Amino acid sequence: MKRVPKEYYEVISGGKLEEFTYEATLYGGDQSRVTKRALAYLPKGYDNSDARYPVLFLMHGGGGDEEEFFYCQSRSLELVHILDHMIENGDVEPLIVITPTFYYKEDREKLHEMGELGNLTKIYHKEFRNDLLPVVDRKFRTIADRDHRGFGGFSMSSETTWEMYLNALDLVRNYMPMSGDCWIITEKGGENFAEKTSQRMKEQLKKNGFDDLSYNVYAYTGDKDIAFPALDPLIKAMLADGFDNGQDKRLRYGSWSEGTHCYEHGYEYIYNLLAEVMN
Repeated sequence: MKRVPKEYYEVISGGKLEEFTYEATLYGGDQSRVTKRALAYLPKGYDNSDARYPVLFLMHGGGGDEEEFFYCQSRSLELVHILDHMIENGDVEPLIVITPTFYYKEDREKLHEMGELGNLTKIYHKEFRNDLLPVVDRKFRTIADRDHRGFGGFSMSSETTWEMYLNALDLVRNYMPMSGDCWIITEKGGENFAEKTSQRMKEQLKKNGFDDLSYNVYAYTGDKDIAFPALDPLIKAMLADGFDNGQDKRLRYGSWSEGTHCYEHGYEYIYNLLAEVMN
């Protein structure tokens, strides 16, 4: 994997962030409707063009929110600067980046048991399909097909990303689980039951009618990351099970030397995904 050039963290004239809201259903609760918030990165020139753009959805880890990737620990807009430089230098075609949250507004100040959080990540694909994606495609000039959509999640939202892959592959072709596990069987499924988790994933894809669909899955972690003992055996089991099958079904794995569980390395993963997959 390549490192983000140091100069890509510098401010240049580029894109902008825009806040928007949408109505979503409490799929894990009483099915009532709530208003949710998300952020959109719009590339330089968006307002002066009729062009349509690919879209990448990025989701935070546990305890974060829709601002986490752009304002992580008050390091103002580092991801925006990286995107601006990549587009300016032709590393990636101009794109839209959306950062939603699996939390509901009233949940942000509450503490959750791990099982409750796990349920929010597992069912998020329903909200994506029914509530978020239709609004994004109406509100922004997206290229509204699966080949031009990507979804990535860090830490706990790596589980969200795996669930999206298993349940929304008809909508999104490109996936980036970062520093996290797949809990389709149980928590720490990749760490303790890698082969069974891989087999269950194959069964779920077939059950949903997705086993013949093309995809790109780029899984990333660091070898010093707390998620390494879960993601590393899972990806190796998936590779042994044939998830990487020619050019139309690609599973790739990047392990960052000395990488730890932090958003700084998440930026590196996003940089590599955009340069290699979403371009």
